[in-house]
Amino acid sequence: MDKDMMTYLVIGIVIGFVIGFIFMSIISPKARKYSKVKRELDQTRDELNSQKQMIVKHFSHSAEILDNMAKDFRRLYQHMAENSSQFVMNEDIPTIELNSDSDNSNKNELTLDKQPKDYSDNPSGLFKTDENKS
Repeated sequence: MDKDMMTYLVIGIVIGFVIGFIFMSIISPKARKYSKVKRELDQTRDELNSQKQMIVKHFSHSAEILDNMAKDFRRLYQHMAENSSQFVMNEDIPTIELNSDSDNSNKNELTLDKQPKDYSDNPSGLFKTDENKS
């Protein structure tokens, strides 16, 4: 074989492989199925990414709202603390005595002579069989 014929043979084989590959990828059912699955995979990846972005946006917005609520609560608390002295005098506030003798008398009245039972005197019949119930 001469050099020109070998060149044409190599070029023909390369072109044949290219045409065969294109033909197989277009006509082959496996190739169509593969391209369909690949398309669906890309679509679901895009949907997943958009959902992730929506979730991140949602939580960042929720965090911002909660932060604003906390700031508003602090402002409300400060407002109430600052202005409470204008409406209520210290004499009007009832005081609670923690060490009073009246509490001891109430405590003595509440004690029982015997410990209460944590069960009933009468059986409920829950564990009786049909023979024992009659």
